[in-house]
Amino acid sequence: MRYSTVSLLAISLCRSALAQTLTEVEVSDLFSLWDQTLATGDSSAVAALYGEGAVLLPTLKDDARTDPAGITDYFDGFLAKEPRGEILESYKSGGEGWATDVGIYQFTMGTTGDKVKGRYSYFYEPDATGKWMIQHHHSSQMPEEINPQPITEAEVRALFQLWNDALKTLDPAKVAERYSTNAVLLPTMSDVSRIDFDGIEDYFIKFLQNKPTGEIIESYVLIGHNWAQDVGVYEFTFGTDGSKVRGRYSYVYVYENGQWMISHHHSSVMPESIMGQAQSITETEVRDLFELWNDALKTLDPATVAKRYSKDGNLLPTLKDDQRVDTAGIEDYFVKFLSYKPVGKIISGEVMVGHNWAQDAGIYEFTMGTDGSVVRGRYTFVYIWEDGQWMISQHHSSMMPEENAGQAITEQEVKDLFQLWNDALLTGDPDAVAKRYSKNAVLLPTVSDTPRTDYDLIKDYFVKFQAGEPSGEILESYVTVGHNWASDVGIYEFTMAKDGSKVKGRYSYVYVWEDGEWMISHHHSSQMPEEMAAAIAGVNSSAGANGSRMLKIVSAGSIALTAISQIFM
Repeated sequence: MRYSTVSLLAISLCRSALAQTLTEVEVSDLFSLWDQTLATGDSSAVAALYGEGAVLLPTLKDDARTDPAGITDYFDGFLAKEPRGEILESYKSGGEGWATDVGIYQFTMGTTGDKVKGRYSYFYEPDATGKWMIQHHHSSQMPEEINPQPITEAEVRALFQLWNDALKTLDPAKVAERYSTNAVLLPTMSDVSRIDFDGIEDYFIKFLQNKPTGEIIESYVLIGHNWAQDVGVYEFTFGTDGSKVRGRYSYVYVYENGQWMISHHHSSVMPESIMGQAQSITETEVRDLFELWNDALKTLDPATVAKRYSKDGNLLPTLKDDQRVDTAGIEDYFVKFLSYKPVGKIISGEVMVGHNWAQDAGIYEFTMGTDGSVVRGRYTFVYIWEDGQWMISQHHSSMMPEENAGQAITEQEVKDLFQLWNDALLTGDPDAVAKRYSKNAVLLPTVSDTPRTDYDLIKDYFVKFQAGEPSGEILESYVTVGHNWASDVGIYEFTMAKDGSKVKGRYSYVYVWEDGEWMISHHHSSQMPEEMAAAIAGVNSSAGANGSRMLKIVSAGSIALTAISQIFM
């Protein structure tokens, strides 16, 4: 019997639901399944990926689609363009029985070859059979972007020379300035992803000590809508000793603040040049590594335990939300844990051995010497061979999920959470609003392309928004409640006390239970697309009739209505 790619992916994801918690790869696979179903051209098949009670807020229609007939109707028109999707920027999170994927995607239309970017939010949960379904899908246009910035292949390759010239200054800050606001650097000789200016600058401190000069040996350029890609092989000559090293590279450039910047840079060694044999280890020896860690626990010394972790060790502890990614953070966690005098024992587990790495995953149990209590948990240890010994590279510990009940909340209480956010707006204090968002919240605001992914960026957006003295009201609401999460999706309206104007928009809130209260984990707000299209059409008609009459043109070439700009910007 043969299965299609779509069927095989669906079967795999259905099996993944048995664990009730998805990995980031599995969340990505859900989008792939949806995209592959688009390729079938069957709108009913696409609609079948949406769960019972699902809500679709489509890109080009104002009305929420809340049943299979409405969702099918929307895709009847969309699939006529033969679209295929690709995720350009993604922020994933999830927990037991839920997952969310938020970011920016791009569609290539098979009928015309046109490429269109948009912002998206997917919220997934498993149905009664264990199959992961789309419970909420919010798609909106890029508010700042309509017309692309032109660039030729030669100009794309010349961007490498700008980066190479920055290398020649031997100033790490100059190199880091070539990267965009939300850039990601995957460097050649470090396992750590560099995702901000300081991290990127830090990597080049050591790299520039060798006085490198780069040259492209092989290049393949691709140009899109306000982005460009250059992929190939480059070579560096080091001024300190004259040695040469080749590597593979990927640059993705984006047009940001009037210039082309590096949004993504992935550099890797030539794989066929990697030499060396794997360090051998047996399954029994892997299991013995747990005993070394357990012996460190028995010393009751946090520093001794922390020394069992590798240089870039990563600890996801049982009873703390924050990830421990350095020795100080790991040691800090064990200060309190060791106060209970724990002694561990593996109850069940599976061992896997790879090339200079090994994994031990299963269930362990701790007996607390202070009171004799016994606690079970799930564990994953990933060990790597580092500096002549096996070290813990990754340690993920979690409570037994069936023993952990979710925080109860009613639909009305979910709707009341909007009022808490609205009350914060009424204070006129951006800090008060930003405090309503969770630690790892993502805000996709109404008229800014930039995802706001931390406290300062969220606060910054509301500085201007609150200048209009807004007061919000929900006109249409669809609530879903899960295990320690809830979503509220619909249409709201703001009255601006400053001038009395009113503006409607579409919203998605995902709330999570964090540190004893409900917080906003994700907030996606977008303009009403039919109203925006009608307004733009009116602007174009007015400009044609009057010649010189123009409305304000915003940075990415998009047209923004003056009223909307005053309210939301």
